[in-house]
Amino acid sequence: MSAEPQVRSDAAERVDLAGPIDGAGHPLRRQSLFIDGDWVDGQGSREVRDRWTGEPIAIVSEGDPSLATAAVDAAARALLTAFPIPDRSRVLAAAAAEIAARAEEFARAITAETGKPITAARGEVGRGVETLTWAAEEAKRLPGETVRLDAIASGAGTMAFTVPEPRGVVAAITPFNFPLNLVLHKVAPAIAAGCSVVLKPSDKAVVVAGLLAEAFEAAGLPAGRLNLVTGAPARVVDPWLADPRVAVVTFTGSSAVGWDLKRRSPAKLHVLELGSNTALVVTDSADVDRAAADAATAALANSGQACVSLQRIYVTPGIAERFTAALAERFGATPVGDPREESTVVGPLITDSAAERLAATIAASVAAGGRVLAGGSLEGGVLQPTLLADVPASDPIVCEEAFGPVASVIVIDDLDAAIAAVNDSDYALNTAIHTSNLGEAMAFAERAEAGSVLVNLPPSYRADHMPYGGVKGSGQGTEGVRYAIHELVREKLVVLKP
Repeated sequence: MSAEPQVRSDAAERVDLAGPIDGAGHPLRRQSLFIDGDWVDGQGSREVRDRWTGEPIAIVSEGDPSLATAAVDAAARALLTAFPIPDRSRVLAAAAAEIAARAEEFARAITAETGKPITAARGEVGRGVETLTWAAEEAKRLPGETVRLDAIASGAGTMAFTVPEPRGVVAAITPFNFPLNLVLHKVAPAIAAGCSVVLKPSDKAVVVAGLLAEAFEAAGLPAGRLNLVTGAPARVVDPWLADPRVAVVTFTGSSAVGWDLKRRSPAKLHVLELGSNTALVVTDSADVDRAAADAATAALANSGQACVSLQRIYVTPGIAERFTAALAERFGATPVGDPREESTVVGPLITDSAAERLAATIAASVAAGGRVLAGGSLEGGVLQPTLLADVPASDPIVCEEAFGPVASVIVIDDLDAAIAAVNDSDYALNTAIHTSNLGEAMAFAERAEAGSVLVNLPPSYRADHMPYGGVKGSGQGTEGVRYAIHELVREKLVVLKP
């Protein structure tokens, strides 16, 4: 067992919300860990700075192995106390209402901490409220079915049915790019399923996770059902991987890290939403303007920092020139800069080093024969929306995940060649086609390798209640509220014979 964590006695020290979290000289937020329903001191702390201004916005506690284990202790204890379905649904709905009431505070925190443009941050908060609302409803519709054992002679007079049971403690490890909604895609289904959660957010998005813990605290979530531990991954996650009480690891992030988590904890269930280099096919029958608009949206939303951000665009020859010109114009006209400006679409990447690495990758692509059709420059952590052409098929910009506002247009002979190119990838999360030909759409849907195939939509499209997950190097398991709940329950078979 772990050492008892030190509970803070003064909540005002933990959080100072006298002013908004906006990096404009307001009082610092002071955030502790949330374990077993209490805010507790960590082992040291660190400063969080505004991504755009560089000003300090928070002081956050850091966890260590003993506190990580204390969180599992609390989560395991919580499972010993009944948490009926009506109570789960009520708490999830109350948390949704709490976030909706504090929506602007959440959005400003997302922008300050990650540099996400404020309009996109507000959109994420709205989606987070919807995710919680869906989970509150889906908690009432847990799976279970009658099994007709009497379909065979030996089952005569026998009745059987399945009963869903929570798998247990869920370790949720989440990224920076959607610091509220991607956390909720793990936490909300787990609570709906009756599991308890130990949460490790990205170290680049800890303030938003703290606000979420406050929302669940205000909603009346029982102690231990959600535990928040921030800190270095090796000091927090490694104890969870080694702890047999942790039944599930759910992770969103890079493919290398995700598969390593599975390798190091093979006995656990893993739900892994990993990387991609999303592809779009545009055929001669497509509406060129609509396809260009969707391509720009998919490549540049969230400054290109999403696992479904568009990188590869395969265009057939008949419309290649018109489409490329239309897309280059959209890239060049995209507003960039201060993420607090209402018009900004592309803000700073998550760190200066991330921006510099991607700029160097683009420069290497150009040196290998690629042409810059729009953008390409780096200014103060903001990479100008960059559209390339003539990039070799083996180039990292085509083959690997860029995680920034960059895409390549590749002219391809026909639909068959385009499908082969789409499938020639280690990744397969989302893909899309723009076409007005139903036969082309059906052929693409049947033959493209992907978790989701979208027709005449941006390949970045995601509704929070739809099934969502990848194949090949893009992961395993399925998210989307109802589908994630199914991952987090086991169906116990009950057989009765009088």
